[in-house]
Amino acid sequence: MWAAGAARRAGLGLGLGLGLGLGLGLGLAAALALAAWRRQRRPVREVLFFPSRPSCTEAVLVEAAAEPGAAARPCPCPLPQGDCPLSRLLRRLLSARRSLEICLFAFSCPQLSRAVQLLHRRGVCVRIVTDAQYMGIRGSQIGLLRHAGIQVRHDQEDGYMHHKFAIVDRRMLITGSLNWTTQAIQNNRENVLVMEDAEYVKLFLDEFERIWEEYNPISYKFFSKDSK
Repeated sequence: MWAAGAARRAGLGLGLGLGLGLGLGLGLAAALALAAWRRQRRPVREVLFFPSRPSCTEAVLVEAAAEPGAAARPCPCPLPQGDCPLSRLLRRLLSARRSLEICLFAFSCPQLSRAVQLLHRRGVCVRIVTDAQYMGIRGSQIGLLRHAGIQVRHDQEDGYMHHKFAIVDRRMLITGSLNWTTQAIQNNRENVLVMEDAEYVKLFLDEFERIWEEYNPISYKFFSKDSK
């Protein structure tokens, strides 16, 4: 009887040992696989230089708007196909799945406006801060974006709201000298830095939130006390 009990205990110990070893082995394998995936998916680091040569960006926008699995439609425009700084910027913006914060002095590029509206229709939370004087210039996209239901706030200061940055999904920063205007994209010497870096993203997010609250419409003062 003692021998039979000892055998059962030994068998149980062996089973537990094998199960524990198997569990540890699977856990280690999963950890190694996750580490390998993280090494393969390096943080985004990209620099875009403008002017962007004239090229067709319609395919990027159509692809983003199409239903999954839908056949791509050829674009009939005469512009050359291929990658360019503007198409790369569009793709970075269109990668947003949850949120997009935009802080811009001037915004008149129709292609970038279409991308932002597409994200809004997709359910991405879009917020825009811009300059009061430049939001009303001819060609500005701000009115169209507001009409689409996108939240927009502007300054009421003497100086310009001169920032030029966007934050995608609270993880990717897009910043540089570029205003989102056709003039700047096609003619100016400009730069855009795209990066995933939690430390820098947080700094820009904090700045955006501070300005967003400061430009709350409840606080707008369109007439000075002296004019009353």
